[in-house]
Amino acid sequence: MVAHQPPQRPHLNGEEVLDEWDRKGGDSEAYRKYISAVNLIQIDFSDTEGLGLRLKGWLLADEGGMRWLGNIGKFLGILAIAVVLSLLLSMILNWLLRRSSMSDIFRRFLTMLIRRGGVVAGFLVALTALEISLGPILALVGGASFVLAFALQSKIGNFASGIMLLMHRPFDVGDEIKVAGYWAFVDSISLANTKIKDFNNNLITLPNNTVWDSEIINYTHAEIRVLSFPIHVRFKQDLDQVYKMWMELALSHPKVLKDPEPEWFPWNEYFEYYIFVELMATTRTEDYWDVYVDLLKQLQKRVDELGIEMTAPQQDLNVRNVPPQTDPIRDRRQPPPAEMAEIGGQRKA
Repeated sequence: MVAHQPPQRPHLNGEEVLDEWDRKGGDSEAYRKYISAVNLIQIDFSDTEGLGLRLKGWLLADEGGMRWLGNIGKFLGILAIAVVLSLLLSMILNWLLRRSSMSDIFRRFLTMLIRRGGVVAGFLVALTALEISLGPILALVGGASFVLAFALQSKIGNFASGIMLLMHRPFDVGDEIKVAGYWAFVDSISLANTKIKDFNNNLITLPNNTVWDSEIINYTHAEIRVLSFPIHVRFKQDLDQVYKMWMELALSHPKVLKDPEPEWFPWNEYFEYYIFVELMATTRTEDYWDVYVDLLKQLQKRVDELGIEMTAPQQDLNVRNVPPQTDPIRDRRQPPPAEMAEIGGQRKA
């Protein structure tokens, strides 16, 4: 029994297909020109003279080398123009933002975004000169962006919080702040996190989400800063003496500002046995801690010299009719006095 074999289809090359198309009324002239321009497969490389002629013909053909040479020239030209324009725009933006009150970090971020974004946009436009379709590329970038956004939600949240911090500028590098329970100096700010140094020189890194969602106190936002020394004196204390002492002490310091002049604020809400007195003065922000330490030491000496009695809030507790102390464990282990006498008598017997 002989197995039935399907008929073999004849193998046709490109020329035969085009010939058949011509016989059926088609026009294959454009396709033949394209094949003659780009077809280098059937080249005898041992024939250097023929190879040179074919290569020269491909280079001079409208659909061959000349076409791709023009495309490459367009690509390089568009890319060069994009680089130059992005640099010029970033320089102009940087010059304009320097004249505003914008944060230096946010200014550098915007200029970098314009510079690099312009180059990327120019590169994508230049790809069209190479007859590359941007549709699949943009679809791939969009899909990858969606996956990354879903996987890096917290990172993107930190990025958004970093943008808000740079835009609203609640603090800048070098400022003394209190944030997320830390009292420290700002070391650096990035789009992902904020680094601060505490008074022990410890470097603390906080995610921008934490920073933006917490309460922020900036102690060095202005050129001058108020020094405050809250004290408690006895209710019978002569307040004029306290006021005179503080004014002489504060005005004698060379770094305490005369305008606004030092002041005080005595306050008592419940007429208790003490009076709260807040002693205040102003100094330049950069001199704050030096002046604070100096005034604190001098205030301690002057209070002691003048005999000003300091006190602190306290409560008096009066206890009446307290029952005698008992120890249940001791009482349970120790027999009553009658039993002790009986046991003593038996021991004597």
